[in-house]
Amino acid sequence: MEEILKVLKALPKEYLQVIILELMKDQTISYEDITEAYVEYLDMLRKGQSEAYRELQNKIMTMWYGKKQDHDKNLKDIMHYLLDEGRINTTHEAIDKYK
Repeated sequence: MEEILKVLKALPKEYLQVIILELMKDQTISYEDITEAYVEYLDMLRKGQSEAYRELQNKIMTMWYGKKQDHDKNLKDIMHYLLDEGRINTTHEAIDKYK
């Protein structure tokens, strides 16, 4: 998921608009879906939730909707992120060794 976001963020705004339009034409996503996500985003901003919280939420959603065989990798990715954010007290080595 992160790789896809990286590619999308590198595209010009006009390309993103065309992509969204094509997804809407294919009925993959609706205007209501987009506005609902935007309203949720505005609510998060209003509540003062940080970018770090949204990043963690994205990582958890990736794990939830990802393939079962990737759960260990995704969990370690979340733990590394929390360590880098100073939220947990461990080491990268301990996380990598965890089975």
